[in-house]
Amino acid sequence: MPDSSAALAPAGFWRELPAAQVRRLGKPRLTPTRYRVLALDLPKLKKALAAADQTSGPNLLLPLPNGSQQAFQMRASSVLTPALAAKYPELRTYAGQAATPADYVRLEITPAGLRAMLVCLGRTYLIEPYRSGDTQHYLCFDKAALPAGSKQAFEIKGGPVR
Repeated sequence: MPDSSAALAPAGFWRELPAAQVRRLGKPRLTPTRYRVLALDLPKLKKALAAADQTSGPNLLLPLPNGSQQAFQMRASSVLTPALAAKYPELRTYAGQAATPADYVRLEITPAGLRAMLVCLGRTYLIEPYRSGDTQHYLCFDKAALPAGSKQAFEIKGGPVR
């Protein structure tokens, strides 16, 4: 269920969605027990991240499940070989570091939207698309809020892997 006690995010890339608008979105793709639903201005975020290279980039505020935000110094983080990166320029990955050395983020932007894993104060938080094919609406939640057994297996040669 959405966390109705969360404070509204300040102006920027993210905007908290009111409960009535969340209901109109239908059922989310994932079912954590507590989460926030946010709208993302993805074109604006992509424009800001375009300045990132392998050593530096913009300072980015990302939402946390408790209604606050965490600042991260972002940089491009290539996970593809140069040939694959040239073939698929729409696949972008970034790494970010907070002021506290133990807090960091890994973020990817693909045609399916944004996905992020934030590690803050020893907790792992996720930002995931609200539903498949929706690059505007996102869930923000603590990984621990996912119900037991909710992680889906995926297939590789040799059988399922978790």
